[in-house]
Amino acid sequence: MTATDLAAPAETTHAPRRLSTEDRRGWLAVGAISLVLAVTWAPRLVMPYGDNHMGRIISRYALHLSNLQERGLVGSDFSADWLPYSSAAYAHHPPGLNILVALFGLLPGTKSFEVWLAPFLLALLAVPAAAALLRALGIRWSATLLAVAAMASTAFFWVYSPIMFDLGPILLISATVVALRRKDYTPPRWLLAVACAAALLATLISWPGIGFAGAMGLWLLAGRRKLDKVVLWVGASMLVGLCISLTFIVGVSGLADLTNQAEFRTQGGAFTAEQFLRRQRQSLGALLPPWYPALLLLGALVGLWDRRTRVYLAFALAFNAFWTFALNNGAYIHDYWNYPLLILGLVGMAALVDRVLTRTPPRPAQFAAAAAGLALLVTLAVVAYGRTNRTYVDRPSDAGRLVSQHRPAPGQQTAWLAGGGLSTPRWYAYYWNLAPKTVTPATLAEANPTDLVLMDLRKIPSWLPKNIGDRALDRKGFYALFRISDLEAAQTKP
Repeated sequence: MTATDLAAPAETTHAPRRLSTEDRRGWLAVGAISLVLAVTWAPRLVMPYGDNHMGRIISRYALHLSNLQERGLVGSDFSADWLPYSSAAYAHHPPGLNILVALFGLLPGTKSFEVWLAPFLLALLAVPAAAALLRALGIRWSATLLAVAAMASTAFFWVYSPIMFDLGPILLISATVVALRRKDYTPPRWLLAVACAAALLATLISWPGIGFAGAMGLWLLAGRRKLDKVVLWVGASMLVGLCISLTFIVGVSGLADLTNQAEFRTQGGAFTAEQFLRRQRQSLGALLPPWYPALLLLGALVGLWDRRTRVYLAFALAFNAFWTFALNNGAYIHDYWNYPLLILGLVGMAALVDRVLTRTPPRPAQFAAAAAGLALLVTLAVVAYGRTNRTYVDRPSDAGRLVSQHRPAPGQQTAWLAGGGLSTPRWYAYYWNLAPKTVTPATLAEANPTDLVLMDLRKIPSWLPKNIGDRALDRKGFYALFRISDLEAAQTKP
């Protein structure tokens, strides 16, 4: 049964059919988009964890895996231990990625790609899941492919999808629910199995996954209008995932810690509404091409008017508003926080393009679609091999490359940092197996003269001269290692 069939009028029985030629070509194109993304992402699998959001997040899972392998399941707080970065276990999120990383960690060797595999596979899942959602909503193949390619070619998706690891499961549970929610429709077993797997994965992977899955489950019940086998199986899968997630979160971190995290995300900032909106505009302006916000807005309006996409898009819009504005401190700190916006762009642009192509003669429509597809491929190439890659991926990895190629000084007890500009240095703790700490004039005496210090030369502290880089033991890009004795000798006196 094809996605086209799933969007057709209701039928009470399932009649197995071969994929049509159009569907085969469509899914081959989806596979090609996935392959192109995989090729552009491949170098990142062997890059060091660096001074960026990806390094900050993925190195945490590297610490979890290392402690799990060393201390066992119970000794590592069920893979939530992240010593030496912190002695308190980190279990503020559902354990789906912890589980997947632990499974890939069973592969031979101890290479960093084992930790990266799960995030990148989940990122790739977003492409076929997005296509399946649009096809289930009744969008034609040409519009589906252009909308998916538009999402995949943005810097937002290309840079951050490996840490937006719930986007794929969210789109997949959405696609299966759209396909299953017709009253009296008896789905094939494979579709029900995929829906159950998507429901379990979404509720295991993140808080947004839990929220989306819960809403989709209610929408499924409203569409089928009874607690039949489909609703019960999908609902039970969601319940299993939710129970595992809550058991992990509450059992390891406790309710008090979870409450503190929620308060920090909602009330931890001291910024005005104007500052917040300016920060969102700057982040989206850096990560989305100029044409994307305009088409997103127009597409959202068309999608809310189109009866095929109206309900789903309204929910996605409400969820995005809550995720961005209710949890505003999280959105203020992290430039990737409002990634549910990509769902609005995906569905809205698909509805918009579908309407445009419907009103365009076939031959000009085919020419325009091909030209747009080629333009999006060029856009992706520019993102993957141009300034965006250098700024967000290559240059930040120099920090991890530098510390991974050096060992701490004999007897060094702390992974020292000087100055600002460095992201949360979990990657530093991972490579040196030492807890990070900032060195200041007051703490210089705590360190041995031979201890090594990491610094971002773009953020030299005020108590050191601007030419301190000349004393570096080693440098890579903007990052440098110094001896404590070098900093003491160069320290400027007040």
